[in-house]
Amino acid sequence: MAARKANLGAATTMVPGKTAPTTGPLARIFGVRHLSPMGAWHVERFLDEVDPTAVLVEGPSDATDEIAHLLDKRTKPPVALLAFTQQRPVRSVLFPLAAYSPEWVALRWALQKNRVARFIDLPASVYLARSEPAPEHTHEDEAESGEAEEKQETDTQRYLGDPYEAIAQLSGDPDHDTWWERHFEHSMAPDSYRLSIFELGRELRALEYESPRRREETLVREAFMRRRIRDTIAEGHDPDRIVVICGAYHAPVLVAEEPAMTDEEIEKLPTVPVTRTLMPYSFFRLSSQSGYGAGNKAPGYFQALYEEAQEGSTARLGTRFLAEVAGRLRRAGMVRSSAEVIEAVRLAEGMASLRDAHAPTLRDLEDAAATCLGQGEPLNVARFIHDIAIGDALGKVPPGVLRTSIQDDFYRWAKDLRLEEYLKDKEQIVKGSTNKDWLDLRQDRFAKSEDAAYRDRNRSIFLHRLTVLGIGFAANKTSAEDRTQSTYKEVWAARWTPDCEIQLVENALRGDTIEIATARSIGEALEAVENVHAAANLARRSVECDLSDATAAALARVSSLAVDDGDFVAVAGAALELSHLVAYKDVRKIDVTPLEPLVAQLFLRGALLAPEAARCNEDASRNVGTALGHLHRVGLMFPNKLDGDRFASVLDAIADDDAASAHVAGVASAILLERGVLQDDVLDRRISRRLCPGISPSEGAGFFEGLATRNRYALLSRRSLWAAMSAFVEAMDHDDFRRAVVALRRAFGSFETSEARKIAALLAELWGGNEKELLQAIETKVDDAELAALQDDLGDLDLDL
Repeated sequence: MAARKANLGAATTMVPGKTAPTTGPLARIFGVRHLSPMGAWHVERFLDEVDPTAVLVEGPSDATDEIAHLLDKRTKPPVALLAFTQQRPVRSVLFPLAAYSPEWVALRWALQKNRVARFIDLPASVYLARSEPAPEHTHEDEAESGEAEEKQETDTQRYLGDPYEAIAQLSGDPDHDTWWERHFEHSMAPDSYRLSIFELGRELRALEYESPRRREETLVREAFMRRRIRDTIAEGHDPDRIVVICGAYHAPVLVAEEPAMTDEEIEKLPTVPVTRTLMPYSFFRLSSQSGYGAGNKAPGYFQALYEEAQEGSTARLGTRFLAEVAGRLRRAGMVRSSAEVIEAVRLAEGMASLRDAHAPTLRDLEDAAATCLGQGEPLNVARFIHDIAIGDALGKVPPGVLRTSIQDDFYRWAKDLRLEEYLKDKEQIVKGSTNKDWLDLRQDRFAKSEDAAYRDRNRSIFLHRLTVLGIGFAANKTSAEDRTQSTYKEVWAARWTPDCEIQLVENALRGDTIEIATARSIGEALEAVENVHAAANLARRSVECDLSDATAAALARVSSLAVDDGDFVAVAGAALELSHLVAYKDVRKIDVTPLEPLVAQLFLRGALLAPEAARCNEDASRNVGTALGHLHRVGLMFPNKLDGDRFASVLDAIADDDAASAHVAGVASAILLERGVLQDDVLDRRISRRLCPGISPSEGAGFFEGLATRNRYALLSRRSLWAAMSAFVEAMDHDDFRRAVVALRRAFGSFETSEARKIAALLAELWGGNEKELLQAIETKVDDAELAALQDDLGDLDLDL
């Protein structure tokens, strides 16, 4: 390995004043499509034939020293080289490699043969400096790169704007990927791939379809790569024994006739400090469905194609693919026979022969699977084809290799907390120490060690810290009911993707460990906080992350904001957040003593702000109503420490205030009813006043919606309510009803099935209608999207009478 590292060391060394002759071929150029399995197969045989002393690969030249890690037996593709800026905003450049990448095959060949292996493209530090701002660099297939300039709508110019799709259309293929596979990915004839793709690159360049900005970047990169090639020749390598692996679009111009970048030009290139890392990648990330531009739609399928080519022929690929589809159908309970698989293979081969192709393409196999295995229905097999075509491979990188400190810290904690089994690209529920589908934050008194006794709690702390950092490894799936009733119970679903790794390394700028980075992240958020609710939320997060200093700072911020914050919704939300912290008690090992007076202060301030806040418009009414519910919950959690009677009087005042929002008045009445302090005659009076004929349809519906937000069972037996509702609805004309329908649909949608049956029976009795039809209407649920669409449909109506 030391010898290999020595060979790699000269990769970024300039040779001022020394360049190779500018006549004759610079090197043997092999153009490829990145992530091309047949390209990888041909590259390996080409290298065996030429036996080069140097292998130069299109890739960030400042990552050359990292090439040696690819030979480590513990490195398992897919992997990716990632470079990112050391200052915010973080920008990154990504270079992914799969086992079937021509670059991966070429670099490993060179290292195994102890030959010089180098990246020769612009350094990542230069690329990121030139990109302001830079999107994630896709390092896409240069035979497919380039942004189409805006063209006039003639057929010829449309083809020039997107030549790849034009080629597919002219060939009769449905898309470029299918055309590419049919013509390039099944031909194993010697030199067929290299010569054909070289001509494709030449013809694409002749079109000059790239946008000016993209073309300028391309020319800079190519001049830099030519300089790297000439530097390698100047070191004494025979040009005929230098092999260059590059995107097909670059291949025709990496020759002697074109100018190379000079020393002066190199010195003028802008740079920024970057950090580099080698990270695990996944087939899902490579697939186009993940949004990665340089990926291909079917990495699992192309991995299988490469494996079959390594065996000497791709003829078995179709049988292998279709047999796997049939196997998955059987495991899903849909039995498919061997005869059906055979017929599917024959159909795919027949479709390929009609196009005089070497073998069926993935598109042919998909169509054959839908016809023979899906019994003519593509949806029957679509999910299985998708899973097989993409695959679920996730790469591995040896511990300690090219990792930032925060990555090392993450993997150390994952091992100590026994979370390594969840580092897979599929969603899994994190099992608790007692093998339940949830974490128990309480001490396990039967555990044999302290680490085991608090493992679930420590797992929770770790996962909450990752959440604060925006690392999407795990999502908290704890239900609202569990949060209220079981403060010691948490449900987490975990899924590790390459995106998580990128998010992890981007947090390296915040600190060397997960704990330090989380504390800094909360500190940054605390500096920018503008209302008391946001500050209280950060206090809760600090407690969940077990950060005592951050908790103290957040609570101090809450205390200072609570004095002046006049936002009722924010104050009520803050009171509820801190109440949850008090409820944790010894589960989170926090001192709740200073929290209780702060909760009391927020509760009192909320009660003082509520009457004015209740006089809001319809848009704000639901938030205010929810905030009243928050204060109500806080009052129930501390019945002996808060002034519940004062809060009840505030609710009474809101319910009787004609200037208050009808929805908020309904919520206030519902809370009073739930607290058992609302007399029947008072409620009936309010109902008759708010739901009488002649009242604004939107106000009446809003009051009913607010009243139905809680304690609905108490409403079901109240005949006066439904009689008032009946009279209210019957008095509406067509336009009135349309004005009220959104709030009414939302209110009735909240009732459970058993509740809906009782409502239907009451309304049928009052209206003399069909109970089954009423039940069906009430039970029909509508989601937020449907309600929004309904609201848009009514947008032209004047909703204020």
